[in-house]
Amino acid sequence: MEKIDLPICLTDVEIPTSKERIGFLEIIKKSHNETINSNIYAYFLSGEDSTISHAFLAALLSLIKEKTGKKYAFSKHEVTTELVTETGRIDIVIRDLLSPTTLLIENKLLHWLHNPLLAYWNHFKIAETHKLGILLTIDAHEIPQAVYGKFINITHWEWVSTVKKHVDLDSLKDPANKVYLNDFFNTIEKLSTTYKMNASAKFFFENASQVNKAHKTLLEGHKFILGQYDLIASKLGLQTYGGDINWKNFWDEDNVIDTYFTITAHDIISGEELKYQIIIELIREDKLHLDSIVNEFKEHPQFKVKERGQNKDFYCHLIVKEYCISLSELASLADHVVENIRKDFGELFIAIVKFRYSEKNISKWRQKVLPQ
Repeated sequence: MEKIDLPICLTDVEIPTSKERIGFLEIIKKSHNETINSNIYAYFLSGEDSTISHAFLAALLSLIKEKTGKKYAFSKHEVTTELVTETGRIDIVIRDLLSPTTLLIENKLLHWLHNPLLAYWNHFKIAETHKLGILLTIDAHEIPQAVYGKFINITHWEWVSTVKKHVDLDSLKDPANKVYLNDFFNTIEKLSTTYKMNASAKFFFENASQVNKAHKTLLEGHKFILGQYDLIASKLGLQTYGGDINWKNFWDEDNVIDTYFTITAHDIISGEELKYQIIIELIREDKLHLDSIVNEFKEHPQFKVKERGQNKDFYCHLIVKEYCISLSELASLADHVVENIRKDFGELFIAIVKFRYSEKNISKWRQKVLPQ
């Protein structure tokens, strides 16, 4: 295989990584849904928490004043979404109940604008000094000539970042609202940076050739680890289970034995340290019999010297041992793992399987997990 020499920028410089927090809208793949987005704005504008509603309205009015020099005020406002007109639906309308003051908001999360803004403007039969249209977009957007001077452009991030200056999240009465707001803020921030080049993307384009070569070496590394998992299974006479590169189960699939070995290589894969773990793991019925298994084997020499592992709802790491290896030993990882399984786990593993599955025939692999 061709040797790859990485440039100094990839070896001596910290590679920037983009860390994104996702919320419920990203999870359900609705972060680009304009109707849902408008409903969230409406909820915060007219919610029961006056601190939040005031912050959203005050932030919007301050942006309007900043962009137009005009000062709008609301004594008592109401918010409507999807207001039906003769030509369509206006996404968000904010009206004062005690005066004609009206803000009509066209909410755009996607790139194209094909809405009849002039018709929306004319729908409200009030003096032009009492109404203002807002084109709410992800990126800055030109106002169409037909409604120039009637509509202004405000970005989602301008509004949300200004809201953040107006509200103290720690002072909110309902802790749930803090969660809702943070979630929404993160969604808007993520949407607002989707089409912008962050540090990670910039680094890639500056070093694309070498990064692509490095990616190929990553794939070769993963391919090697997967091959070693298969080799471990072959040497032990067991089958593999699990699709994660960081770990693999080794079990007697034919007998459906729910006590098995797990090998975790997360530290090796992540580049943190050259070490791996061998685990005897239990699931299903075997986990339900955990207490009887521990009581039966707690004095076994191979049980007493191991660490106990995680005990979750659906699995239990009965015993765990960690092993450090050198780079040269990593080249024959399967041999290293199998040797340690035989030396440190083999007798106990067979004893547990016999305890739980006395009627099963394990002759295919029994001798392979014992010291040779």
